[in-house]
Formats: sequence, C-alpha cells, structure tokens
Amino acid sequence: MLMPLHPNQALQQAIEKSGYTQDDLAEAINEEHEKLYGSPGRCSDRQVRRLLTGEVAWPRDATRLPLEAVLGRRAVELGFRSPPQAALRGRTVRAPAPVDEELPVRRRRFVLSAGTLVALPVLPEAGRIDMSDIARIRGAEARLVQLDDRHGSAELAGVAGRYVAHVAHTMRHCSYGSRVQTALHQALGEMCAQAGWLAYDSQQHEQARRHWRGALQYARLAKSSDLEARVWSCMSRQAVDLGHGSEAVAIARAALDATRGRREPRLSALLHTRVALGHSVTGQRGRCGQSLHRAEQELDRASPQPPPWLAFCGPAELTGQAALCHYNLGDFTDALQADREARTLMGVGEFRRNAFATHVSLARNALAAGEPEEALAAGHRALDLLPEVRSPRWTAHLRGFGRSLGQRGSSPVTAEFLERYRKVAA
Repeated sequence: MLMPLHPNQALQQAIEKSGYTQDDLAEAINEEHEKLYGSPGRCSDRQVRRLLTGEVAWPRDATRLPLEAVLGRRAVELGFRSPPQAALRGRTVRAPAPVDEELPVRRRRFVLSAGTLVALPVLPEAGRIDMSDIARIRGAEARLVQLDDRHGSAELAGVAGRYVAHVAHTMRHCSYGSRVQTALHQALGEMCAQAGWLAYDSQQHEQARRHWRGALQYARLAKSSDLEARVWSCMSRQAVDLGHGSEAVAIARAALDATRGRREPRLSALLHTRVALGHSVTGQRGRCGQSLHRAEQELDRASPQPPPWLAFCGPAELTGQAALCHYNLGDFTDALQADREARTLMGVGEFRRNAFATHVSLARNALAAGEPEEALAAGHRALDLLPEVRSPRWTAHLRGFGRSLGQRGSSPVTAEFLERYRKVAA
C-alpha cells in the first residue's frame, strides 16, 4: 500500500520568499552543483516539483547541498526528513537545532523593504569546513549580487557586512585543508568585494574602503588576480565619484596590468570604461574616447556566460558609462543621445537598479541639453521604480535633478513631479 504524499510546505514557502520560479531554482541548483563538484548539475523543474510534492523525503547530496547553498537554509529547515541513523552507515547524526537557534549554526534573517527574505549562509560554529560550506558562501554572495541588481543597496549594505563577519567568524573558529583554504579565501574575498560595492552605492565610502582592503588581502592569499582586478575596478569607480580622475585612471590601469593576457574580455571592457571615466573627470576627451572604443572592442569578444557579479556589464552598461563620460565633459547633447541608446539596449525586467540609474541619468542630461519634457518623462520613469529600487547614490542624483528642475521656474508639470518625488522617495 502506497503511503500518501505530504506536500513540502516549508520548501514551498522558502522558494516563494526567495523569488525563484521552479525553472530558476533548478538552474541555480545546477550552477551550485558545478561550483561544488566541478561538473554541471542535472536538476530540472520536474525534480523541483518532486521535492515540493513530498515524493523525495531526503534529497541526495548532489541535490541537497546545492539547494541548501541557494536558499541559505539547512535541509531539515526546508521540510526534509533525514533518514534513520542506521541508514547513514554508522555516521553520527546530530538532532537539528531549532529554527530560531543561532548556535551551533549561526542563523539570522533579514527582511528587506521589498519584502524579500535573506539569511546568513548556514555554516558551522566549530569543527571542519568543507567544500559544501564554500558552496553555501558562494551561493550567499551570488544572492547578494542578484538582490543588488533587482533592488539596490540601501538595506543590503548592512546585511552584506553581517555576511562578511559571519564567514570570517567561521574561518577563525574552524579547521580546513589547503584546498578548502584557497577556496575559502577566494569566496570570502568575493563577499568582501560585494559588500564594499554595496557600501559604496549607499555612499558609505569609508566602509566600502574597509571591505575592499579585506577583499584585496583575501585575493592575495588566494592568488587570484581576477579578484584583485574586481576590487580595483570598484575602487576606480569610487574615485570617479569623489572627483579623483587621475587616481581612477591609475587604479584601473593597475588592474589591467595585473591581469594582462589572462582576464575575461568582459572584465577588460569594464576596466577600460573605468579608465575612460577617469579621463572624463580630468577633461581629457581624446583619451576618454580611446578607452571607450577599447571597451567596446573587448565586449565584442566577451563570453556569453560571465560570472554573476559581472553579468551587468553588457552593451547597455557600456553605453551608460559613455553617457556619464560625456556628462563629466560637459557634452550634454552627446550624453543624452548615449542615454537614449542605453535605455533602448536595456533588457526588460533585468538589472532594475541599473535601469533606475539610466532613467535618472537620462533625466539629468535631457534637462541640461534643453529638453525639459523628455527630462520629466525620464524622471517619472525613475520614480516608477521607487521604492522597490533603492540606490542611495542614484537617488541623490534624482534629488539633484528635482532641485535643478525647480530652479528653472514653476509650472504645473514641474510641481506635479516634485510632489510625486516627495511622496515616493520619502
């Protein structure tokens, strides 16, 4: 007689809170499988449905460990029932800790304003770290990148700092072999790099520098020049915002030199845009244009499957960076045209934080170029993305656009925009 199936409600709730569809979850599980085992995973949406219906009470390691990394929760917290101790060939099985318990596994959840649940990666308090723990750390960092693309950094910056402290605590209190050590330094460095970016986007510049200094330290321990280049790219972008054009150029060129002959072309494209931005701050049009052209050439050679943190760097991003260069040089008509192209190149529904930045930039450039109606339309499109998207850096630019708009005189359409801004951006 067949036993009736019991749908896995805990797993269903975790998937809903994560924002994944069944197809997306299967793809994420396969990506984590490749990071953990070195070969592509074979999970499908059908297998996800089997997990949800209760047909699978305890997934195999090849599915269970990647699933834990993706959702940031242990299998027992996801509604799965561990097999009897006898079936585990003599291994000691510890009873799962209550969901609200922080020790021996440190678990704390953070809810963003968008209603999205994020959680610290499930890591041991003591004992030995293995590659499954590395997979969880990488899954958590990829989740931060995903949420930043969707919502921006306002709440994520603090969460990312807690992630870094959580992983560093585990590293200090656990043991690991040499292979895991290298992977741990790489993973923690990547998380520090992302935490720094989120702090920068939140205009917490000193906090960003602290995270990036940590990321550089771990990059050297892992002997990862690509990670160093990622951090230098972020630092160069920060230097541009602070008005340090020559410093921005020097940092980006150091990253290019350090990875010469072995970097992904998409990373090359990003670094050349950083050089271009630095030149634009110092008013060097010719050099700026040369660097933008080189960035386009590199992007043409890029792989269609970049690492998650670099996925944003596509045609729309390069065109948007060109618009920013023109803006810095005072060429507002060219900046406006570049922003129009960037808006056209944006994919529907992806990289909403970048879409918000593009609309804000277009509004600012249209106003400076003498196109107030287009400026207002772009400003309203930016407001459409608030408050779901929260980038303090670009929200500050939108606020500046509102001030410039008000200084040009009062009109019903201007008053309507400013009133809507006060309500939405509050």
